[in-house]
Amino acid sequence: MSIHDGHRKRMYQKVAAGNFSEHEWLEVLLYPLLPRRDTNAIAHRLLVRFGTAEAMFNASMEQLQSVEGVGIAVASHIKCIGHFINRPPVKQPSFQDAFTPRGFLPYVKEVYQPIQYEVVDFYLLDGYSHVVARQGFSAENLYDVKVMPEEITSFLLTKDISGVVIVHNHPCGEARPSPQDDVMTKNLQMLCSMHNRLLCDHIIYSPDGVYSYYLSGRLKEISQRFSFDKMLDGIEMPPLSQK
Repeated sequence: MSIHDGHRKRMYQKVAAGNFSEHEWLEVLLYPLLPRRDTNAIAHRLLVRFGTAEAMFNASMEQLQSVEGVGIAVASHIKCIGHFINRPPVKQPSFQDAFTPRGFLPYVKEVYQPIQYEVVDFYLLDGYSHVVARQGFSAENLYDVKVMPEEITSFLLTKDISGVVIVHNHPCGEARPSPQDDVMTKNLQMLCSMHNRLLCDHIIYSPDGVYSYYLSGRLKEISQRFSFDKMLDGIEMPPLSQK
């Protein structure tokens, strides 16, 4: 165990409170890169050299490595953070209108056209069919997203939600649903019906077009066959007895 472990544990516990000085934030930032070093001293030297954290994040690799204790790994880490801090903000598209399956398609094309990896997004609708929340899922595997039922259930239980729209993409190939997409839609329909939420659509984007389960008519068929009420109707209940 390092002699710094106890101090670092206390510092980690203070992060949530946020009552750090500038050099303490930087000290904690350097912990993963320098597990056996006194990062407090290095943080002080960096701030003395550059004056402010902003100037440090804008410094060159050569300037960063001129500080004692800063090697190529630490300098690269600081430069990567600076890249995200300094890049211009990207305006995210938003959908302000009440959801309709056809009216949502231009938004889907705008949002998912640049994405080169597979994602699954859940859009929650309020009682007026307005999008009030979005939850995204992705995976390290470029073409394989696994969404666990407990994750979906937690999201579906959001208060004052009446409907759900699922959007996912096929980065390569066509928008036509695969057998796995059909299974996913059926399972999601069952989960939605169990929690009294309406599955409004499952939309698939690909470079060659957009597929809507609702507009194709298949969602109506699936919702009729795969519902919690339908499942209960198929269960024979034993007769009640009176004593």
